[in-house]
Amino acid sequence: MFEWNNFYGAILIDREYEKSKDFIVNGILEKKYNYFHPAIFSTGIKEYPYYYDDILFSFGRTAKYFVRDLHELHNFITEFEDILGKLDFKNAQVRMDTDYANYDLFWRNKSKLSEREQLEDIRQYNENGVRYFESEKFYFGIGEIDLYTGWAESYSNEKLSDFDRWYGEGFNYPF
Repeated sequence: MFEWNNFYGAILIDREYEKSKDFIVNGILEKKYNYFHPAIFSTGIKEYPYYYDDILFSFGRTAKYFVRDLHELHNFITEFEDILGKLDFKNAQVRMDTDYANYDLFWRNKSKLSEREQLEDIRQYNENGVRYFESEKFYFGIGEIDLYTGWAESYSNEKLSDFDRWYGEGFNYPF
């Protein structure tokens, strides 16, 4: 049990493609992350017709005994947010498939939003019953996000219950 797990996702890059790509290719190795390595990323190509407007970085890997407790989930989120902090990104999504639960996490870069857009996001999350949290840099949530618009719909109550059952109601963000 707890052996067959994976995570995958995508990060929508805004304007600084070369700088963002350089961090994925070179900076990640220097950081020696537990969950992330440059080899798990596809950084796209800035050549038409292979992208339109913004570039999408995708990533994924398998893992054994992946984020099986709250401490490991915090470590995963902390590493991923450290990576996001080095990228010029708009939105990000991670899908976690584990033996005990499958769920999605999303991030929205607040520095890319006007004050009006931030208020609209909060209104939309509340209206749709999206479980979200706010830090200084991000809106973070449990659920699926549209990578271009940043909008999220209500998430499966079953998946939220699985998340709560596994990580307890003690999950707090930011840590």
